[in-house]
Amino acid sequence: MTIEATDIVVVLTALESEYAAVRDHLEGPAVRRHATGTRFEVGRIRGGTGRVALANAGAGNQPAAVLAERAIAEFRPRAVFFAGIAGALHDDLDLGAVVVATKVYGYHGGFEGENGFGARPQAWEADHELEQIARSVSRDGRWRLPTAPRVHFRPIAAGAVVLNSRITPSAQVLREHYSDAAAVELESAGTAKAAHLNRAPFLAVRGISDKADGRKHETDRAGWQSVAAGNAAAFTIAVATELFASAPPSTTTLTLRRPVELAWRTDLTGTSSAVERCAVEVHLVPMDEYGRLETHALERLQELFGTHGRRHAFFTDTDRLTSDRTEHAAWVRSAPNPDGHRGLAVHRTGQRCAWSPLRYNAHGSVLDRTALGAQVERSVRLLAELSGLPAPAEVVVAAGLEPAAGLTEHGTGGVCTAARIRVLSGDAVPFHTLLTRPQEAADEITSRLHLAFRQDC
Repeated sequence: MTIEATDIVVVLTALESEYAAVRDHLEGPAVRRHATGTRFEVGRIRGGTGRVALANAGAGNQPAAVLAERAIAEFRPRAVFFAGIAGALHDDLDLGAVVVATKVYGYHGGFEGENGFGARPQAWEADHELEQIARSVSRDGRWRLPTAPRVHFRPIAAGAVVLNSRITPSAQVLREHYSDAAAVELESAGTAKAAHLNRAPFLAVRGISDKADGRKHETDRAGWQSVAAGNAAAFTIAVATELFASAPPSTTTLTLRRPVELAWRTDLTGTSSAVERCAVEVHLVPMDEYGRLETHALERLQELFGTHGRRHAFFTDTDRLTSDRTEHAAWVRSAPNPDGHRGLAVHRTGQRCAWSPLRYNAHGSVLDRTALGAQVERSVRLLAELSGLPAPAEVVVAAGLEPAAGLTEHGTGGVCTAARIRVLSGDAVPFHTLLTRPQEAADEITSRLHLAFRQDC
């Protein structure tokens, strides 16, 4: 899929407890299957605007590298995180403390001869922006734990063995050659390598579950793995949340290959009401000439709209439908009523449009993030399955809220001051993707729409 997912980060874990700890911070996680069988769960950050693609890589640098490479190619994320547990190498690290890796050592590289072992490490510095955000989050204590543990910013070492001793050869190598490494684990070197090769910002966040001193089984039985995993997950999500807030995806500067010719609902129908419920409008805009229509085709499409809308329960059986057209567009809509009205339209360019009212209460229209996503997905699916139209190769997805002034958000009380909100997807989407995976396109454009609303509150 070619959506530019600037509103998504990837979080990888190794253990089920780590995975569950991150998942607890997500709303509406949905499975996304990679072509090779890898299962990601994609969900929104609870109470936030960004999304997380979560996966369990299993233990080890090699599987972590493979999965990181796969995730970066699939999602093109803003950043990649590894959130999990680690063993402490420095005595001042308490159980449950969080270590943010300023540098990741791949410490098993070396040369061993008659004169002993000589380290030949690989090392990857933390992404500067992510490290700066992490320091800010730590400094301001914005990660919502009742007793926030101390956060340390130090190098960590990632190898191929679980270290549970301070006197083994591996422990000696770490002490002699990597004395600044504060913690040891198994996956961050592989993830850092994959992120580096793909130019993706990376940050490793680890909770201390043991002291790598021979008493790992005791600390595991005492539940410190769960505590450490929860602390690492909470801090990782806090950093991701701040990343989205500090540099939100642009809704005006796009990476599209050519300008988008887009007519919004009022442009298509040529009419607007002075008093009207706020409606969500969704558009699929062809990016090639194949979707264009002849003028005589518009009249025939008016009949199809009503049938298609009723078949998919977009219009009810009792809705009184009216239709109209110009030389450039045709549309069908339900009669205006206190609940607002719905409509379907098409432009000669092949652009498809659906609009439907938001929920409302005694004070006016209300935006609920979860309900909005479902409403957008339904419209995307409805428009993609509209028969009687040529199928373009690619489309740009657009969405709007209009009239938006006075629109409030459920649960936050935010009130919109803009007359309308309009956003486009970051890149073109293969049309067949909308038929098979409409939720992905809906999630991306809904996130942009919700973020634009928040910016206008």
